[in-house]
Amino acid sequence: MYSDLCTIFETMGFETIPINTKEPHINLKITFSEEYQTEHGYVIVTLDETSGIRYSREQFEHISYQIRDFLQSKRCMNYHFLYILISDDDTSAGRLFNNFQSYWRIIPSQAKLIAYENCDKLFCGLIKPIENYLISEYTTSMHSDKKTFYLTDEFNPRKIYVNLILISLNIIIFLLTDIFNWSINGIPVEDIGSISWMEVFNMHEYYRVLTHMFLHSGIDHIFNNMIVLFFIGSYLEQYIGHPKYTCIYFLSGIIAGCTSMVYNMFQNNYVVSVGASGAIFGVMGGLLAVILIQQHKTHNIDMKRVAFMVFISLYGGFTSQGVDNAAHFGGFIGGLIITFIITMITKAKDGKH
Repeated sequence: MYSDLCTIFETMGFETIPINTKEPHINLKITFSEEYQTEHGYVIVTLDETSGIRYSREQFEHISYQIRDFLQSKRCMNYHFLYILISDDDTSAGRLFNNFQSYWRIIPSQAKLIAYENCDKLFCGLIKPIENYLISEYTTSMHSDKKTFYLTDEFNPRKIYVNLILISLNIIIFLLTDIFNWSINGIPVEDIGSISWMEVFNMHEYYRVLTHMFLHSGIDHIFNNMIVLFFIGSYLEQYIGHPKYTCIYFLSGIIAGCTSMVYNMFQNNYVVSVGASGAIFGVMGGLLAVILIQQHKTHNIDMKRVAFMVFISLYGGFTSQGVDNAAHFGGFIGGLIITFIITMITKAKDGKH
């Protein structure tokens, strides 16, 4: 995307300048002001987070200082910056910029430019060309057989690190409890951390709504759950971002546990449950919600495939013994609704800019 943006910048008189850093990309335009008898520098700093690079504000400010030093070495003492952030992560701007910096944001998955008004007027001429470029790119991807970035089959560990952490925690805890017989005060951790309505509602052990998600009853149980979580969770996290994915996973797991407890309490059944499957069904619901919301876009995984997978998973639970179907159903509906809410809130926030 950056090379195409450079073409747009060049038509406005900008040139690419080398800075001693791989990222971000720098484009510079220097004009002479007759009024002040001095040179004015107009600098576009493009930061592409789709490449997997993540900067802290401190790192980014250090790079900005490097750019200012370069400009001053060229005897350009009056400069105006515009930062262009290419990212699907809604938290990136807050991590990098303060309220006084002029920045725009390109959202690749929506082919959308968010241009704020606090930039120099010279930069405003870039808005329409960038928007036209994004529209043309989106139209091309709709009619192309090439895979797009919306849901990819290539998993970048930097883009799915939350999912990898969750899987690692589940495996480590399983090894501690099942292989090494982990116990606290002589009581097996499985007994302390499992969920049932009597312990939670009557004995007020509310922590169980979280701990039960990291316990499993056997090697088959955790193996099946982690395989599904890796593939489904990785797709969702890449698209929706780390904070939202974490929220969907944990809230779905909590809703799944509560659904199970309420159902069994009204059935007067004493059922003890463990496993991440409620949260995983929430992730399935979240992925289905994303595809429903973005169904006009190109995906490598479509609604029919996800719906069929959910149906097979739910059907397998209803036809098997010892499966907490209430938790599965509650987690799936919870994930579906939570993702719809989060996506609508994000769209409303973006629409205000």
